Amino acid sequence: MKFYFIFLFFLLNCQVSWYHTRINPNQSGEIPIAEGGTLLGETGTSCFFSILKFQESGSSNELTQSNLPLIDTQFIENIRTNLKLKNTNTRHIKQIQGIPKSWPYTKELESFRTNKSFERFQQIEKMTIDPKDKKTLLKYAEIIDADTFLYPGDHPNLFDDIENCDTYYNLYYVRREKDNYNLVLFLISLGIIPTVNYENHYFIVFKRKAIERIPTLTTYKFGYRRVLTWLLLPTFNFFNEVENYNKDYRFIDHSKDQFLAALENKNSQPLPIKRLNPVYGDVLGGTYTSDSNLFTTQIPVDTRFAVIRDGKQNVSFFDPIHGLFKIQAINVNQKIQSDIITDGIEKTLKTFITTNLVEKIKKTYPKSGIIHETYSPDYRDGSYTFTLEIAKPDVEKEQFKKEYFVFSCFKSQSQIFILSRSIPNDTNIENLQKLAESNILDFYSQVNFQSRYIEPKPIDLDVTSTNQTKKDGNEEDDDDDLEEEGEEELAGGGGGGGGAYGEIDLGGLFSILKERTYIPRGKMDIKPGRFKFNNARFNAPKFNTGSRFHVKPGRTKNFSSPSKWRK
Repeated sequence: MKFYFIFLFFLLNCQVSWYHTRINPNQSGEIPIAEGGTLLGETGTSCFFSILKFQESGSSNELTQSNLPLIDTQFIENIRTNLKLKNTNTRHIKQIQGIPKSWPYTKELESFRTNKSFERFQQIEKMTIDPKDKKTLLKYAEIIDADTFLYPGDHPNLFDDIENCDTYYNLYYVRREKDNYNLVLFLISLGIIPTVNYENHYFIVFKRKAIERIPTLTTYKFGYRRVLTWLLLPTFNFFNEVENYNKDYRFIDHSKDQFLAALENKNSQPLPIKRLNPVYGDVLGGTYTSDSNLFTTQIPVDTRFAVIRDGKQNVSFFDPIHGLFKIQAINVNQKIQSDIITDGIEKTLKTFITTNLVEKIKKTYPKSGIIHETYSPDYRDGSYTFTLEIAKPDVEKEQFKKEYFVFSCFKSQSQIFILSRSIPNDTNIENLQKLAESNILDFYSQVNFQSRYIEPKPIDLDVTSTNQTKKDGNEEDDDDDLEEEGEEELAGGGGGGGGAYGEIDLGGLFSILKERTYIPRGKMDIKPGRFKFNNARFNAPKFNTGSRFHVKPGRTKNFSSPSKWRK
């Protein structure tokens, strides 16, 4: 009987696979990607275009894909950001097409192009118009900026000249090819005649200079080939260049990585799957869905270099170029509910943030505080937005180094949602408030919130001290895990449940601040090892007394996959 198992093991490893990448410039024949050069790096300002279809709120096409397949806005931002490292001027031009000529509020949409701030939502709320049209205006008030252009027709003209654009780029995903050769003969011959299966993905880049009317067309092809036969000796996967991707990171995602790297004229090094396969939430393509289903977001960083860490109701995204992004959903308790009735939503949100976030940060960085704040009663039924300045000690220069983060929170049913992101340190302090509002609105436009009602529970006055005691008891485990984390701890936050009543996760923020900063250990010192990935996604759980391992309801299908186990 054992012989049959050994024979089956040999059969499963009799294959050879390799990548197949080609470029076709101007229909002159396919050549290897390495010989194709680069399309980018032109002098002047490079403008990248993304096309979105206009969708009225409540219409039948509202839930359909708004962009052309796969060429999403974050893909464009990843190109632009890497170009900026080479001191190249770039712009992201968003074209909204298909606006009905009979729609009466096109002028209001045009007015959003001047200044992206929370004031526009107040202007919309003052309008006495149909609620459906008002909801549509609110949706596009988050998206439209100075580089957004509106078109009443179905297709924008590729040859429209945009002011201050020297080179135009339009990127498209064309098609996918997937097939098998000799599969029937392979089965009939019991594996003597080999079978070949392949998959190809095609991308097209239109490029033209401002003074040119005819664009150059370049086609990129990314695929793989796999040969399987039962006549070869076992290869034990030594000759397999193609990685076996799971449903959370498919080959189509790898082809996007290859395409992005080819445009930058670099070799593609796709992100290890373990960093794109959260234990709690789900990643499919460039979209993250929280385990609690309270929010879904487009991943706001470059997934090739990103660190993603999540909890049941919160997630952190970090890469060295775009910085830190966090989303948190906090279940409100009976005290918060009563405070809203007594003091109103504005004062309650400010008190909640001050108590649970600002005061905790000040214990570690005393010279920190809020420098700009605004309350927008007309945005999401009341949103509180503020810019946090954190002054951390710079040991080398014996002074304080200031870093900035923008936070925005609002209450929806039984959750308080908090969005936050880091702001570049070299930002001009005079333009900081305007930049912070614009950046957080960009983040809002990528997130869909699905709040729900939960029966509020009484507040646990000992929750902080209890958690502190619990963490102190696990310090030894944290020390063991810290060496394995490295750069992953920068994402920070969320390894636990993340949805405790009245508790804000500060993991990612403290982790990024602690990088290259020495802070003396003390009673309130926050151990860096606590803000890291859940190691259970890499290592099998430890079965001992008091183990927290359990099979998550509805996910027993992952039981055989150690990478998805969690403590």
